[in-house]
Amino acid sequence: MKKSEPTPPAPRRTQPSARKAETQARILESAAALFGARGYERTSVTAIAKRAGVSHAAVFWHFGDKETLFEEAFRFMLVPFFEELKRTIEHVDGRGRLFELFDVYEAFVSSHRETIQSIVRWVFESSQLRARLQRPLLGLLDEFVRDVRGSLEDFFGTDPDVAAIAATLSSALHGNLLLSLLDPSTERRALRQTGIRRLTERALGPGRKDRGAP
Repeated sequence: MKKSEPTPPAPRRTQPSARKAETQARILESAAALFGARGYERTSVTAIAKRAGVSHAAVFWHFGDKETLFEEAFRFMLVPFFEELKRTIEHVDGRGRLFELFDVYEAFVSSHRETIQSIVRWVFESSQLRARLQRPLLGLLDEFVRDVRGSLEDFFGTDPDVAAIAATLSSALHGNLLLSLLDPSTERRALRQTGIRRLTERALGPGRKDRGAP
């Protein structure tokens, strides 16, 4: 008796939830690119839909309105920084992790300079946009401060001054970032970066744990 040929497996279908996620990712990627290049006011939902390859109605179905899409696109723009931070702090000790965080911050700033310039412009050009950006932006900054604080606590222990030191170090990095947007001199920017690191090294010293403190 002739054996019947095996029935080929049915083609896998993309689950609705996966299709939805893919569509949203395309819309967010397109929105982030256009908002960054043109600004909020000069970016239309129609242009975002065309770039993403979806209908005008699909954009509103997924995100409700332009303001919400703007806020979600901004969060999308911050994803690489969060991911890099997570990778950095996984396998590095306290002192080394702190300077790794500095490296990640500086690398992110260098790689996303145009995006950062757009964010600064949005914050200052419109109170409406500033209100939309405030929560995700402060959330990102708070996350970075927590990571810096955790690195300091690994080194110093539960010192009551650690929180203030972490906030100050983070503020120094942010200040250098804003200055670098105004001052095109890479030499002066590098000098400030070096200064932040040298002050940090001197503040750390040998560390309480290294001196045998409990």
